[in-house]
Formats: sequence, C-alpha cells, structure tokens
Amino acid sequence: MLTLFLMVAAGLALLLAGGEAMVRGAVALGRWLHLSPLVVGIIIIGFATSLPEMVVSVQAVRIGVAEIATGNILGSNIANILLVLGLTALVKPMHHQSRAVSRDAAPLVISAIAFLALGAAGVIGRMEGLLLFGALVLLMLHEFRRARRETKLAREIEEELEEEMQVHPLLRNPLLAALATLVGLGLLVYGGDLFVKGASGIAEHFGVSHGLIGLTLVALGTSSPELASSLVAARHGHSDVAYGNVVGSNLFNVLGVGGAAALAGGLTVPERMLWLDGGVMLAATVAMIVIFASRTGLTRAFAALFAASYVGYIAIRAGIA
Repeated sequence: MLTLFLMVAAGLALLLAGGEAMVRGAVALGRWLHLSPLVVGIIIIGFATSLPEMVVSVQAVRIGVAEIATGNILGSNIANILLVLGLTALVKPMHHQSRAVSRDAAPLVISAIAFLALGAAGVIGRMEGLLLFGALVLLMLHEFRRARRETKLAREIEEELEEEMQVHPLLRNPLLAALATLVGLGLLVYGGDLFVKGASGIAEHFGVSHGLIGLTLVALGTSSPELASSLVAARHGHSDVAYGNVVGSNLFNVLGVGGAAALAGGLTVPERMLWLDGGVMLAATVAMIVIFASRTGLTRAFAALFAASYVGYIAIRAGIA
C-alpha cells in the first residue's frame, strides 16, 4: 500500500517538474524564434501549464481506466472553483470582475454544457474529442486576435505573464532550451504513468471506483499548482489573479484535456458522474460567474460557503461511491 502512495507522490512530483521544465524551455525557444509575447503567453504558456492534467488523463485512457480521466476533468474544475477560489478569497476577498459576464460567461457555460451533452451517450468518442480540441484552438486564436486589436488588453496579458516569460540565462542557448523541453516532456510522460498506475492501484485496494479516485486524489493532485500559486498571490495582495487562473484552467480541462483524452481512445462518462458531478461542476461555474459579476465580488462569507460546499461535496461523493 505504501508503494502505491509513493508512486502517486513521485508521479506528481515528476509531473510538476516536467511541466515546469517544458514551460521554461518552450518559452525560451519562443523568445529565440522572436515570437511576440502574446504568442508566447497565450499559446505556449496556455497549453504547457495544463500539460500535467492532459498527460494524466491521456495515460488513464491508454491503460484502460478512462473513468480516472473523466473524474480528473470534472473534479479539477469543481476543486478550482470551490476550493482554490474559496481558500484564496478567505486570505483576501476578490473584487468584481467586469469580464465575468462580458468575456468569460459564455465560453465557460457553453463548454461545460457541451461536454456534458456529449457525455450523455456514455462515451465521448474520437470525433467528439476532435470537436472539443478544435473549439479550444479556435478560442485561443480568438483571444490572440482580440488581444492584438486591444492594446490595453495585450499590455495586461503581458504584465500578468511577465514572471512566467522570464528566460533563465542557461536557456538562452537554443540547444539547451530544446533539451529542457524534451526532458520536461519525458518527465511528464513517465510521471503521468506512475501517477495513474498508483491512483488506480489505490482505488482497487480500497474497493472504490476509478471515477471517485479521479474526482478526489487525482483532481486534487493536478489542481495543487493552481491552489499554491493562488494562495501565494493572495498573500501578496493579488488574489484576483486566481480568477484568471481558474477560468483558463477550467476551459482547458473541458476542451483540451477532455478532447485529448477522447482522441486517445474514448472517454467513458458513467451516468452517475454525468448527472451528479457534472451537475455540481455546472452549478459551481454559474455561481462563480454570478458572484464575480456582482458588485461585491467574492467576499469572505461567500468564500467560506465555497470551501464548505467543496468539503460537503467530497463527503457526500465518498459516501455514495
């Protein structure tokens, strides 16, 4: 049993290290190729920072435990909203976000509904996966074009990503940057394999479903970077950064991770997960949008409600596994 938990811990560590190495290497290569900061920020960083979730889900499908992938997608989105935003706003309340309605509401709600509608058949196949992934690409292209038209928005994006786009002196050598990217990819693949096999073994040991392990252990593991970065930002008075992180992560989980996992061999969506966990994800998404569109934003009272709701959801979900 200890071996399984060590596999999960080692796999998560390799996933995080591999994702970091790949992001740094890819950013350095992007700068060396003279790509604009917008391209580096929106496309390279946007894709690379969510690679751990994608690798875990694709590996789960490949080794025949696709329910872990489905649980990871739904569970990560629920954890991002209720746990990450809840704990972050308990540290420092988060303000009204004007883009919560004008820019984010439609993509977030439509993508969530589309994922659940496709999953109503029980399996999201390769063709549906291609549609999901294609929607993500179109969304990112739209964001890129809009940012190029709006100078203020472009400047805001570049400022938000300034730290992540810093290039280490060693990586200014394109060969070393390429090596870092490849090493990061290798760590991601190996770490994802360890993580999924360990999580699958834990599910079998305790006699619980792979889906529940995906919703809890796997989802919390892959959401840990968002939680850590959001809490650090809140401590420095920048808690609102968490909102953008969660929006981007949730869109990528549904469209990118869901699409890639379906393309890898089909994404199984059990009926209970569709209606219960999918319903919680959709309700949490709508609640987040309504709260951030209001004048008050996410106060400590709402934050406590978010965090308590997550604990209650996990408790109920574990009880009916």
